[in-house]
Amino acid sequence: MEKEYSMESAENREHLSAQEPPPKLTVILPSLNVAVYIRECIESVMNQTLTDIEILCIDAGSTDGTYEILQEYAAKDRRIRLIHSEKKSYGYQMNLGMDEARGEYIGIVETDDSIEPDMFEVLYRTAVEHDLDYVKAGLYTMVTPYEGERYLLENPLGDTGKIISSEYFMGKNLSPDIYIWNGIYKRSFLQEFDIRLNESPGAAFQDCGFRYLADMNLRRGMFLDRLFYHYRRDNAAASTYHPHFASYNLAECRYIRGRMERDGIKDRARRAFIARETVMMALSPYTTYREHSQPTEEIRRALDEFRRIMMDDREEGLLKQEEMLLPHWIEMRLFTENPGAYEAYIGIKAETDYDIYDNFVQAMAKKKQLVLFCTGKAAKFALCLLRMNRLENIAALCDNNSGKWGSSYYGHEILPPEEVFRRYPEAHYLVTKLVNAEEIVQQLLDSGIGEERISLYQLPLNAFGCTNLFMRTKDRNCV
Repeated sequence: MEKEYSMESAENREHLSAQEPPPKLTVILPSLNVAVYIRECIESVMNQTLTDIEILCIDAGSTDGTYEILQEYAAKDRRIRLIHSEKKSYGYQMNLGMDEARGEYIGIVETDDSIEPDMFEVLYRTAVEHDLDYVKAGLYTMVTPYEGERYLLENPLGDTGKIISSEYFMGKNLSPDIYIWNGIYKRSFLQEFDIRLNESPGAAFQDCGFRYLADMNLRRGMFLDRLFYHYRRDNAAASTYHPHFASYNLAECRYIRGRMERDGIKDRARRAFIARETVMMALSPYTTYREHSQPTEEIRRALDEFRRIMMDDREEGLLKQEEMLLPHWIEMRLFTENPGAYEAYIGIKAETDYDIYDNFVQAMAKKKQLVLFCTGKAAKFALCLLRMNRLENIAALCDNNSGKWGSSYYGHEILPPEEVFRRYPEAHYLVTKLVNAEEIVQQLLDSGIGEERISLYQLPLNAFGCTNLFMRTKDRNCV
């Protein structure tokens, strides 16, 4: 079907001149009503150290000023082309961008996110050096709970620095990478295998099919031991928080299976890979959803369809215990064999997962003054969690490392312990140290701080958990 789109102004057409060599990289920016974030996003792309790029802004009819902001930047930078999508579909927008792309490689930046200045230079250099179909890196989970306050929590990838192929993913019981925008893709690779997105309405989870197609056809890929992408977690309109998640994931499940049938993919390895991923597509987001809500009738219908798909996969021998993580195997069996017991179990599990964080936040909220002791990685995760939940009782941060004294840590001056003891004689101390925390506890006890005024930060250093809201509300009812 012919694509429906229009380009912004005749001036932009000069980018298509046959006399101009194609750029090294095309960056696709799909947008819809992201005026609050779009400037930071597009400037992070414009300011890349790799300058030989084209920037395709695919807007789906924004009404909040996003389109006008994009016009402003397109007038300043001839590398930017503004394309209007007639459909409000993230998959459709992305496919439009890939159709229009001229770069050797293609990158994606979602327009409420941003990227490090050297992201595309490092990725492109690596891709060319090793002749890769794609190269990916880790990411930061980003939240900005208060004006001028920003947290970037690390999400690294494993198995870095080596060539991987589709066999790498077929041999995994859990996919190690679940995103598409943390890397770049060779355009000829995408074209050869017709790797595209599902063009369903909306903008939720439509990257799943693209990722599975890329992974199943990968010949040469690589993960890098770097973090470049800033993935925003505090946009309430993001697909992560969408109430129709189950229907959207079911649409992706149908899409990828339909593509496999169309392309004649019948080998067990790839079919079993998608069978295992189907379990994750259905059950992982549902557990998260149950942390704050009861299932709707729409969700129940989608889960019933997922249940039938999983039962067929088991019947065909595509889901086997030895090829899955044991918790996933158990949940899948409970889900397919005893739906009532599964609902009871998942309600308790969701409540427990939620309470791990919520109980901590609630306890810290009751402290009149809170001091975080030690300013390493754990302190950042703890501080992010507390600030995301609007705690304003953090009095100070302290550390035994004199080299840190007087420096700023997320807006707080790092003080010597003795100075904190003097300034805040009644404070409660949260020890945020990953190893040898007992040494800090003993130091506090020796300084006259009672045990009742000391807590240990022992939560997982999980970027998604630490960027969620956990303070309870009156209407919370997940069980």
